[in-house]
Amino acid sequence: MRIAPLAVCLLIASCGDSVGPILCDGGRCATQTSWRQTYEFPTHNAHNRSVDILLVVDDTSAMAPHASALAAGLAGIGQQLAYPGPINSLHIGAVRAGSCDASTRGLACGVGGVGSPEQFLRSEWCHTMTNFSSAFPDAVACLGDLGASNCGPAQPLATAVQLLAGPARAGWEGFLRPDAYLMIVVIAAQDDASGPPGSLTPISELAAATKALKPDTSQILVSIIGPGDCAAGDVPGPRLTYFMSEFGAFGLYMPLCSGEWSRAVERVTSMTNQAYPPPCVRGDVRDTVPGTPGLQASCTVEDSQLTASGSRITSGLPSCDQSAPPCWRLTPGAAWGCVGYSFVIDHDPDWCFEAGNSGTIECLGCADANDPACAVQP
Repeated sequence: MRIAPLAVCLLIASCGDSVGPILCDGGRCATQTSWRQTYEFPTHNAHNRSVDILLVVDDTSAMAPHASALAAGLAGIGQQLAYPGPINSLHIGAVRAGSCDASTRGLACGVGGVGSPEQFLRSEWCHTMTNFSSAFPDAVACLGDLGASNCGPAQPLATAVQLLAGPARAGWEGFLRPDAYLMIVVIAAQDDASGPPGSLTPISELAAATKALKPDTSQILVSIIGPGDCAAGDVPGPRLTYFMSEFGAFGLYMPLCSGEWSRAVERVTSMTNQAYPPPCVRGDVRDTVPGTPGLQASCTVEDSQLTASGSRITSGLPSCDQSAPPCWRLTPGAAWGCVGYSFVIDHDPDWCFEAGNSGTIECLGCADANDPACAVQP
């Protein structure tokens, strides 16, 4: 997985910020100075906490003996993805792998709401913006409850490619987002038979079309829940196995009768639960009360956050020594490889990671390294 670098200006000269004065604390102004540094905590776009999941379900007669396993497995997948969790923004849709009926269950599952044609579930902005009426795991299970009466052959791989690579179908507009992870989960009781009768589409072609959906193919994960353990002599589907292997470490094959379907989506929840280092403050920081334990810094922080509507709100942020969250603090030491101070923002309980933080921090520093107020440094 490629992780976008944290966009933080580490050196004042590289930021283009001018040094602005801060009022001196009790004299000795000749030995005091100030510095300004920009900072940015990534929004969900850089942090990749958004995931689009397409469930492709074999709805032919081959799935009939596995109806109860399907219901339980889908509920388990929904529970694994349910909030609270590391994924801030989810799109989940389910399509049929059979060859005749292409209908979906958005309306039947209460997805989209009155007058909305949406056929996929949305749970966005830390799960505060949703388009479904039932509990999250129930909505996921309902979307994938496609029965077992469709005609064969089952073509899950072609179905996935046609939905994702072709023009957006009615109700699927906006499902695939450029900044989000894409996870394809195939649930099948038989091997893939994509292509015209007697002329199967090469797996390499289907895999190439899928990889073309993202400029960074590490953003695509494939999980196959397929044949292989339900009866004596069962073997994994060769074509499904081949397709999964085309995605290397980002592919997974698990048996249909394993009863552990939630494992199919565990990887994406772990990949989106990455910790990112806070910005590193390189400037020296003046202790305004040298005789008191700890660092009493004099800083001004102007912070900007993204809102759910896409606009930005900019405001001053107080020190955590003076206010409850949201507030800022400087943590000395070499944590995360920072030789200086880590700039940390403590958020209130309602804050959503998708909002991100960016702005400037300006602190009172020291012109004279021998000043006692500057002796307590990292």
